[in-house]
Amino acid sequence: MRLAVCACLLLSATAGVAADPAAERARIDAERHRVEARYAAEQADCSERFVVTSCADEAKARRRDALAVLRKQELQLDDAERKRRVAARLQELERKKDESAARPAPAPPTTTVVRKPAGAAAAASHAPRAPHDDAAEAQEAARRAQAAEKRRADAAADQAKIAAREAERAARGKAVAPLPVPSEVAASAAAKR
Repeated sequence: MRLAVCACLLLSATAGVAADPAAERARIDAERHRVEARYAAEQADCSERFVVTSCADEAKARRRDALAVLRKQELQLDDAERKRRVAARLQELERKKDESAARPAPAPPTTTVVRKPAGAAAAASHAPRAPHDDAAEAQEAARRAQAAEKRRADAAADQAKIAAREAERAARGKAVAPLPVPSEVAASAAAKR
C-alpha cells in the first residue's frame, strides 16, 4: 500500500508542475489533509491493537513518506514560481532599458555665473534687512523653540515612565542590584584564589 500511495503521489507531482499554480497548491493542501486524516484513523486503529508501538511507528513512517513527497512537489512548485517571477522581472527591466534607450538624452543644463562686483557684496552685507525676513526668522526661531520644548517634555515623560516601572518592580520585590565596581570584582576574584 505504501508503494502505491507514493507512486500515486509521484505521478500526480510530475503532472501537476505544468498545471495552474493555485490549483496545484490546492491539490497539495487537499492531499496533505487526506494524509493527516488517514494518519489519525491509523493511529486510532493502532490504539485498539495489542502491539501499539510498532503499528504507530509504521503509521508515522507512511505519513512521513507521503508528506515528504508532497513537500517535494511544493518545493518544485515554489521553484517554478520563483523562476517565473525572475523571468518577468528581467523582462520588465529589459523593457525599461529599451524605453530609456529610445528616449533622447536630456540636454546638459546650461548655467551662467553672475558675479557681483566686490563692492556690491560688501554693501549688501551691511544693508538693513527687510522686515519680512525678521518675521520669517522669528517664526523659525519660535518653531525651533517649540520643538525643543516638546523634546524636553517627551524626555521627562520617558524618565517618569522609567521611574514608575522601577517603583513597580521594587514594590513587587524585584529590586535590581547595581553592577559591582570593577575593583571589588577583581579583589573578590583574587581572594577566592
